[in-house]
Amino acid sequence: MASNPQWRLHQPRALLAERLFVAGAWIAGSMGFLLPVAIIGYLLVNGIGVLSWEFISAPPRGYPLGLHGGILPAIQGSLAVTMVALGVAFPLAVASAIYLAEYAEHPRFVAIMQFLAECLAAVPALLFGVLGYGLLVVQFGLGISALAGGLTLAMMMYPVILIGSHAALQSVDRSLRESALAMGVSRAYVIRRALLPRAWPGIIAATVLAGSHAVGSAVPVLFTAAVVQTRSAPSLDSPVMTLPTHLFYLVSEAVSFEHAYGTAFVLLVCLLFANTCALVLRRRLRMRGE
Repeated sequence: MASNPQWRLHQPRALLAERLFVAGAWIAGSMGFLLPVAIIGYLLVNGIGVLSWEFISAPPRGYPLGLHGGILPAIQGSLAVTMVALGVAFPLAVASAIYLAEYAEHPRFVAIMQFLAECLAAVPALLFGVLGYGLLVVQFGLGISALAGGLTLAMMMYPVILIGSHAALQSVDRSLRESALAMGVSRAYVIRRALLPRAWPGIIAATVLAGSHAVGSAVPVLFTAAVVQTRSAPSLDSPVMTLPTHLFYLVSEAVSFEHAYGTAFVLLVCLLFANTCALVLRRRLRMRGE
């Protein structure tokens, strides 16, 4: 059989294109691993001088404040506003997603709500901070407090959890709903026993994504909850320190870049720990749902 001369002509070019494509894919894939490692390594190298048990268990000291001591009030404040935000945003967003996925009858209404949720998720954190200050701090009289900061972060988290939860519910096999309803089972029972167990991994992934984004945002908390120093335990009606706002203060006032690197490293480790726990929980729920 005679060989095709055109194939011989184009074969080296095809092999070169394939090799370039494979090399580009390897480089792009490696960046997904190397970039987080590089960030963690950079923060660790520059902040290792202050990392100790005292750093995470003692309040900031020195003059200017933060030159010595630790970041314990900032850790406590971050946990406080995050718990408030999750406690408000998570049930509301999941309930809204269940309504849109299972009870809303008009597809156009569902499409409009999805569009509005996507637009709300794209709103800059600065606007949420201004809204939280004007509405919660001033109009509702909550003042600069952990409650106002948590509710502001809840407004940021709500659309992200809603979008992810709705997508997770929609991804469940449609025949499962139809089979259960055909047997005379109530829709609420189908949602509770059949749909949610299979949708929980996606819901948790959306919640962790929204929580990580909100916890790392300094601007909304600066407007609604932040204070430079606090020595008391966090309470809903008092201002709090948080890790992002304390990091902003250390850098903007040039107090101590070593403490700033250490604070950033602790914040990153907390986010990685939360994502790891969520990953383990997602796998267990997925195995249980199957």
